[in-house]
Amino acid sequence: MRREGKIISKNGESATVVLMKHSACGDCGACQMGRENMSIKIDALNSAGGSVGDKVVVDMGTPNVLLAAFIAYGIPLISLILGIVSGKFILELAGVMENIEVYSFMIGVVFLMVTFLIIRKNEVRFKESKKYLSTIVEVID
Repeated sequence: MRREGKIISKNGESATVVLMKHSACGDCGACQMGRENMSIKIDALNSAGGSVGDKVVVDMGTPNVLLAAFIAYGIPLISLILGIVSGKFILELAGVMENIEVYSFMIGVVFLMVTFLIIRKNEVRFKESKKYLSTIVEVID
């Protein structure tokens, strides 16, 4: 997944890049780039040796993008569903029959929050592995 951006700061072997709106991008606003004056800042490995102010091409391998999306969205969704189903099963075994759907949903939300906390706690480890970081592959200007 290649995108163009501009380096706004450097920090050792990485740089902060402001991504420009992609030409194929519509105005749905899902990434907040559909609005005026909205931009996305990312940290990327500066393997091309870009300097502050350079226009660069940033790339992240498709498998890594898909795996990162699965970690951020898929695992929490699975934990929510697992929490709801297991909560309903446990509550039925315990003999709770009133508002069982509400309680099982609340258990699912607890599972979801715990999953988000685990992902957040491991965020530093994800960044240190550099597997999920974008890479500056080319300096344009």
